Amino acid sequence: MSIRFTLHEGTKVLLDLPLSGGEWQPEVREIVLKELKDSEEDLDSLSEICDFFSNKKRLQMVNHMIRDCENSASFTDLLKVAVNPKYVSDLVNRSPKRELVVKDKNGYSVSPIGVGSFLLLSIAIKKLLRNGDSINSDDKSFEAE
Repeated sequence: MSIRFTLHEGTKVLLDLPLSGGEWQPEVREIVLKELKDSEEDLDSLSEICDFFSNKKRLQMVNHMIRDCENSASFTDLLKVAVNPKYVSDLVNRSPKRELVVKDKNGYSVSPIGVGSFLLLSIAIKKLLRNGDSINSDDKSFEAE
């Protein structure tokens, strides 16, 4: 049994991928290679998202909004986490074109893309790291021959 990455939209499975390259059937390998080729055309967006989440204060504020505030928070509420007003304004100003965090008359909110990106980065990576030893012991495809 291996760890898999599965992405659903409702009941529709958008992607189901074993994380061990040794388990990729030819059709899965073809899908992965095509997706990687396609994603190369949008590396700027991926880089912007990674850059946004590379800051610890931004991660703390997004975590707070999702966990404690139902995806939205006031400036004052975010100050409890960020402490410095500059960090709160940075939250929106550094948000890429995809608008991971938006500001409106009600305060700040995390967009659906922001929530998805954050959950993939926080929960999914944490789970992968916890299970990393078992993944690495099962998959020797990364080792040189």
